[in-house]
Amino acid sequence: MDYKRLKDKVAIVTGSTRGIGRAIALKYGREGAKVVVSGTNEALCKEVVSLICEDNGEAMYVTCDISKLDDIDNLYGSVLKAYGRVDIAVNNAGVAVFKDFLDMDKETMEHLCNINIYGTYFSAQRAARQMVKQGFGTIINMSSIVAETGQVGLSAYAPTKAAISLMTKCMALEMAPYRINVNAIGPGTILTDLNRNEIDMERDEREIPLGIGQSEDIAGIAVFLATNEARYMTGHTVFVDGGYNIR
Repeated sequence: MDYKRLKDKVAIVTGSTRGIGRAIALKYGREGAKVVVSGTNEALCKEVVSLICEDNGEAMYVTCDISKLDDIDNLYGSVLKAYGRVDIAVNNAGVAVFKDFLDMDKETMEHLCNINIYGTYFSAQRAARQMVKQGFGTIINMSSIVAETGQVGLSAYAPTKAAISLMTKCMALEMAPYRINVNAIGPGTILTDLNRNEIDMERDEREIPLGIGQSEDIAGIAVFLATNEARYMTGHTVFVDGGYNIR
C-alpha cells in the first residue's frame, strides 16, 4: 500500500514557483496533499501545477503578491471556494537583498519588510482565521539561520527573519487553544536559482559540517511539521542548516 502522509489535506504554499517553496509544493503533492501553488508569476505557477499533476498529484494555482492584502484575501477565497477548508498554510514567500549596512536605503528596507514581515504576518492571520472556524490546522512560516547568526550584507534581511521566528512564538500561544500548530523553519545555506550568485561555494562547503543544502532538505521538514507526528510541536523554529549553527 502506498502510504501518503498528507493524503487529501489542502495545503497552500506561498512563493512556491521557485526554490524552497517549489520543492515543498512538489513534495506535498507526492505525499497526497491537494496543493495550492501561489506566486506572482502565472507561467511558473502553471508549470509547478503541471509537474504535480504529472506525478499523479492534485494541484491548483492562484497568483498572489503577499505584500497586497487584497491578493491574500483572493488567495484564500479561491481556495475555500474550491475545497472549503485549509489544512496547511506554508508562508514561504519572501525576498532577500544582499546589501552593505552603510549603503542600505529606506526603499529597500521597506520592500523587505512589506513582503517578509507584513506578508508573512497577514498570510498567517488569514490562514488562522479560517482554521479557527474549522477547529484545526497547521501554519508553517519561513525564517532563516541568519535570524540566529547574522551575516555580512544581510543587516536588513536578517531582522525580518528574526521577526518571523518571534511572531511564530506569539502566534503559537494565541492559536494553541484552538489546537492549531504554528511553527517555523530556519533554512541554512540552501542552493537555489535565486541565491546561486551570492553563495561562496568553496567557503560554505568547507565551513558547514554537512556542506551546502538543497531545497529538498527543507521540503522533508515541511512535510513532517504538517503531519500528526508533529501535533505536539508548536512555537518552534526548526533550523535545518547542515550543522552550521554548532560551529
